[in-house]
Amino acid sequence: TNTDVANCGSCSSLCAPPNATPTCDAGVCGIAMCNAGFADCDGIPNNGCEVNLNTSVGNCGSCGNVCNLANASESCVAGMCGIATCNAGFGNCDGLTPNGCETNLNSSVGNCGTCGNACDLANSNEGCSAGACTVVSCEAGFGNCDGLTPNGCETNTNTSVGNCGTCGNACDLANSN
Repeated sequence: TNTDVANCGSCSSLCAPPNATPTCDAGVCGIAMCNAGFADCDGIPNNGCEVNLNTSVGNCGSCGNVCNLANASESCVAGMCGIATCNAGFGNCDGLTPNGCETNLNSSVGNCGTCGNACDLANSNEGCSAGACTVVSCEAGFGNCDGLTPNGCETNTNTSVGNCGTCGNACDLANSN
């Protein structure tokens, strides 16, 4: 009863900690070693090697290695921290796991609404608001006279007869000399 795992401490007292190779030392059940991919992170032999190091976000790859990624729901796959999903409004646009979902898709001009969607509006200084490209201002000599964002600042106010110098200012050609 001092060393027999089938009779550890007393007759018919089976020592079988989960996910582990048992040991019986001086009649006390213990863990000789954990099965591959498991660990005894809490140090309590009775519950065995209770942590699956391949899937536990609180003990990913080793005891105490907590997956904590910015703006993300974490995962642990094969002992490596990963991104299960990004929080709403964020994206992993650089494809790197350690910095999580680093991009704010609601305000990033280079990744507006989705990763890779760069705002590029004609003759405009672009912005991104609530995940949609916006015209912050028009370049000199241009105006957003139709008020539509997708075509940017479409009107050349230096040459437009209907928008002379500014949007909505029609040139009066009848009174010009």
